[in-house]
Order: sequence, then C-alpha cells, then structure tokens
Amino acid sequence: MLILVYGEDAFRVAEKVRQLKDAFQKKYDPTGYNTVDFPPDDSHKLEASEVLQSMCSFPFLGSRRMVLVNGLFSFLKKADEKIWLEGFGRMPDSSIVILWEVIEKANVEKKSWVKELSKTAEVHSYPFPVLSGIALTKWISDRVKTFSGSIEPTALSAIIERVGSDLWQMSHEIEKLIAFSHGKAITKEMVDDLVHATFEGKIFELMDSISKKQTSRAIRLLEEERSAGSDDHYLLTMLGRQVRILLGARALLDQDSRVSKQKVAEELDVHPFVAQKSLEQARLFSFDDLRKAHDLLFEYDLKIKTGRISADLATDLVTDHLLTKF
Repeated sequence: MLILVYGEDAFRVAEKVRQLKDAFQKKYDPTGYNTVDFPPDDSHKLEASEVLQSMCSFPFLGSRRMVLVNGLFSFLKKADEKIWLEGFGRMPDSSIVILWEVIEKANVEKKSWVKELSKTAEVHSYPFPVLSGIALTKWISDRVKTFSGSIEPTALSAIIERVGSDLWQMSHEIEKLIAFSHGKAITKEMVDDLVHATFEGKIFELMDSISKKQTSRAIRLLEEERSAGSDDHYLLTMLGRQVRILLGARALLDQDSRVSKQKVAEELDVHPFVAQKSLEQARLFSFDDLRKAHDLLFEYDLKIKTGRISADLATDLVTDHLLTKF
C-alpha cells in the first residue's frame, strides 16, 4: 500500500504523517522494529537502493511493515522513475509506504510517475493545500472543539486577522486560549489580549497607515516585525500578496461599486473577513496606484533575486515609495 501525504500546509502534512505512524505502531508495531524513516536523522539524502530494499522487505516478527519517505517528490529524477516504479510494484502486501513532503500540491499531481503509481500499487492520497476562506474557519472551529472548547464568531474573525493561515501558530494560540478561558467561550477580548499578530495579521494595519500617509506608524510596524525576528523576504512577500489582493478587490469595485464581500472572497479565494477588510482599504486607492505598486514590488523582487539589492533595503524603499508617491 502506498500513502501520499503532501501539500503546502506544513502543519497538516506533519500532523497526518504523525497520526498514520502512531496508529500503525499502536496496532502493528509497539516495539518500533517495523517502522523505518528515510532519510535517516543524520542525513538529508535518499539512497534509492536502501529505500527500495526497505520497502520490499518483509516485517520482522510482525505482520506489517511501515516505511516513511520524506522528500521523494522533489528528489526523484526523470531518469530514475522506472527504477522506483518497478520497486513499488515489487512491494509485498505487508508493506505500507508513506511518501510525504511539504511541497506545492500541483507540483506533485502533475508528475508523470505519480500518475503511474496506481498501476503498480494500491494508492491513497492526502493533499493539504494552505487553508483559506470557509475551510480555514471550519478548521479553527473543529480544532477548538477537539479541546472541548467553544469560540465566539467575533473571536474567530479576530484570530484569523491576527494569525492568518499559519496553522502552527494557530494551533498554539488555540491551546493557549482554551487554557485561559477555563471552560468558557473564547471571546474577542481574550484574542486581543493574548494573541500576538503575525505580520500577515498586521498587514491591514500597515496598508491603513500607508493610505493615510502615517509614516512613523508604518515604520514602527516594520521595525516591530524585524525585532520579532521576521525576515525581510517574508515581509516583502506579504506586502506583495496584500497589494495583489487589494488590486483584485479594486478591480471588482470598479466593475460594481456595490460588490459584496462574499463575491470578493470567492473571486480572490480569501476568507470573508479578509475580503471585507480588503474592500474597505481598496476604496482608499485607485486601480492605477495599486497597479504601479504591484509593478514596483515585482521590480524589487527581481533586483533581489539578481543580487542588485538586499531584501531589507528593498522593503524600506518599497514602503517609502508607497508612502510618498501614492
């Protein structure tokens, strides 16, 4: 049996692999003799001969064997596809092989050898793209319920605004809020007091300060994130993402000045709360201003990748340009 676990959502990918491994060891392998991880802890390299031999081996003093392989989707070269496919075809029924990796969902599903797997073995796939919109809301609600808690709608919107789609931090914040609430429903006030906003959560505040030409406030927000350890590549990426969202919202507004947040959420694939905030801010910019900002971000991204400018200087220059030119 082959199990594929992949996607951009590192939290859910890791959680699913851990669940599968724990369930297997509880049912078939409490001693751990028949559970093997590749690559080994002291190596980042996959050796085809070692992995294939392990997958095709019979279990030791047990009925099933589990082999977990991290990174094969990126590692496997076109010239070696036949070798691996033949190896998968030789696996005994006693083998359960998990191929897992944090990787873009489309990059896995377009690979020819992945499409061929069902011809060689029983395959089960678990794709985990980054959550957004209603799916993210449901995940948070379900996560709160797993800890026997509850959360008010305003608190749910507030935590999405502050944390975004980072499920590692989201899970940590939920556990913290559950412990603090002492059996009561999580409120917006609790979120405001206890949850530190990521830059993804603060991006609306930054764009608000830019639209109002509040230079000191915008600079303070950037410096706070740098002091908290945020990388300038990340800051610039999030700034670019928000400009693209605002550009899309502005385009929809220009088509229909009464466009709903539900329409924006569907068209831009964002949470309704993000759509509402984006609509409010998009009204403060013209489409042309946002298009120029998008072009500027693209220009600086290219300069960073070609070594003509550092990420921190690019972030400062982009912010200054947004504040003074638009």
